Amino acid sequence: MSESGPEILIVAGEPSGDRHAADLVQALKQRHPALRFTGIGGDRMAAEGVELLYHIRQMAFLGLAEVIRHLPFIRRVFRHLRQWIKSHRPVAVILVDYPGFNLKLARLAKKMGIPVVYYICPQLWAWGERRVEKIRRYVDLPLVIFRFEEAFYRKHGIVAHFVGHPLVDQLQQVNGKEAFLKRHSLGKEKPIIALLPGSRMNEVRQLLPLMVQAKQEFCLSHRYQWVVGMSDAVEESVYREIVQGEENLRLIARDTYALMKHAHLAVVASGTATLETGYLGTPMIVLYRVSPLTYFIGKRLVKIDQIALANIVLGKKVVPELIQQDARAECIVEWFWSMLNDSEYYHKVAGELKRIPDILGTPGASRRAAEKIVNFLDLSPQPET
Repeated sequence: MSESGPEILIVAGEPSGDRHAADLVQALKQRHPALRFTGIGGDRMAAEGVELLYHIRQMAFLGLAEVIRHLPFIRRVFRHLRQWIKSHRPVAVILVDYPGFNLKLARLAKKMGIPVVYYICPQLWAWGERRVEKIRRYVDLPLVIFRFEEAFYRKHGIVAHFVGHPLVDQLQQVNGKEAFLKRHSLGKEKPIIALLPGSRMNEVRQLLPLMVQAKQEFCLSHRYQWVVGMSDAVEESVYREIVQGEENLRLIARDTYALMKHAHLAVVASGTATLETGYLGTPMIVLYRVSPLTYFIGKRLVKIDQIALANIVLGKKVVPELIQQDARAECIVEWFWSMLNDSEYYHKVAGELKRIPDILGTPGASRRAAEKIVNFLDLSPQPET
């Protein structure tokens, strides 16, 4: 431990994890200002003072084929992390979501005698229970974000702690529609359709062209304003290359939550964004497309019927899911007609989505998680500086 304060290794591998980890770091520093953080993350973690060994842009692998292609790089990262842990001996390793990578890191840290905290534990209830033993063996403090996950782990003899969902705090900060429209020079007359193609390069390259094609083929497209929400983890040039020459289509950055909230309808890549959009009450069409091999394997591992987090937490298929061969422009257009021209169906979907805020619980997930971590590590709380 350095004289300048206890050091923690914190690892998040994608934009949503970067946001949640940054909020957790902030909450931990409020309780213990001397803490220092190093790890893997994005711009938000860096802004909170985390020294980044790798940026999430380097870690954005989606699907088995992507992982296999990047195996040499992944092995180098693990060697680097092993050496860093050996030389720095952090008081803990905090893992944030990103289970394919982080469960392996949990094993490495545990073997080196470092306490392991897992914030936003893997969704083992969706992927089957074969990984439960890994949590039991390698994770000292599991922190979960859905209340039912506590009972799931308890059934397997593991004490997990429900701290609430970090999205609640982040999504409550969204401001009003008038300010959003003014900020991006959007009109008040035409409703907005949001295109949200994901936060990984390969997702954007695969899904955004489908979304743009659906816009082109939808004969009533002129009645709407079309806006693409860009991820900080993907270069803006990638988006511009795909949408070049496209009329009535706006690109916006660093304002995705407001776009989700104030859109009339959204087309969303499957992932955390479906839960965010659902929490904000906007009906959506969900797209999911990966390599055939990844889908073949995943289909045999996933134990639930829905793929969109919004549908999963609601316990039924509320918003449409277009998966693999169904993720085509013509299928998106069909759902445009259903969602935009059947007001009864549209309002039924919107009404179901209103249940999500109650399911996710109250604000304060990062604060509660920080309290659990400080108490677990037996770090005496210190006043804010």
